[in-house]
Amino acid sequence: MNSADSLAFGTAAGSVCNQLHKADDDNLCNQLHKPLGDRVAFYADAARSLATRRAYAADMAAFSVWGGQVPASPESVASYLAASDTLAASTLRRRLAAIADAHQAAGHPDPTKHPLVRKVFRGICRVHGLRADAATPLDIEMLGRIIASLPNDFTTMRDRALLLVGFFGALRRSELVALTVEDLDRRPDGWVVTIQRSKTDPYGRGQCILLRALHGPLCPTAAITDWLAGSGIGEGPIFRTVGSADKLGPALPGPQVGMILRMRAFKAGLDVQRLSAHSLRSGFAVSATRSGIAAAQIQAVTRHRSLGGLAPYVRTAGPPTTAQLLELPPANALAPESQ
Repeated sequence: MNSADSLAFGTAAGSVCNQLHKADDDNLCNQLHKPLGDRVAFYADAARSLATRRAYAADMAAFSVWGGQVPASPESVASYLAASDTLAASTLRRRLAAIADAHQAAGHPDPTKHPLVRKVFRGICRVHGLRADAATPLDIEMLGRIIASLPNDFTTMRDRALLLVGFFGALRRSELVALTVEDLDRRPDGWVVTIQRSKTDPYGRGQCILLRALHGPLCPTAAITDWLAGSGIGEGPIFRTVGSADKLGPALPGPQVGMILRMRAFKAGLDVQRLSAHSLRSGFAVSATRSGIAAAQIQAVTRHRSLGGLAPYVRTAGPPTTAQLLELPPANALAPESQ
């Protein structure tokens, strides 16, 4: 390895350490100095995201409060499901996954695979249905009302950029708050945004999307340019907390994205009861579908693993509008050619 390569390697290693210092719990730089056994446990935990580990811990706590224990019999798990039948099917499915994971980690047989447990779960789904209490998509019209109602001040400058980038980038809240200045690359037609790590890219290969420059007040690139210039942020996290006297703090915590959206939506006169940070991402998909944009093009922005992941948004968008139907080719053009 020559000196240039060594320098590049050292810079990259330092960058990795700096990123990991921002994690909620332990970081790799500290772990490398611990005994091998501790490092094995650390990497075993790292196989799942921090959010998943927290959810599983909460699920096992709920199972324990009910009276469950590890190891558990299939009859015990089936009884727990029946006693928890008021929960959403998605929640029950995750709790079964947490119970299965706890048994596997302890070397016990997995009771959730027993036919009795599976039948009880299917029965709950059949009786109570699978409807999810999903967040309401924030469509383009609702977004326009929010942006039009915003005042002109320092914090608003941040919130305008946050909402527009979150919407037109179809970003998850974890991706939105993790964005740094170094992730932006200005192009003639907008900004190329590199998402370093995401739900569909847990190993950090990196995903890129283009935030196009748009005409009018809903332009995400103009909003982010104004925020960076007005805040003086030249490196590090783009979206940060704002304290008294407009003093910038650390990176904005993920839960605050939904809080900011609901606050701004409320001031714009919108119903905020079922709005969350995910409303930005789902709102983009729904609005793009209603505009007649091809699913494959929408997928290029949302980065779903398959087109099937867009199906709920297509259903929410509803049937084609009259304008879209008028743009369809004649019926005979849609028919297959006769052989």
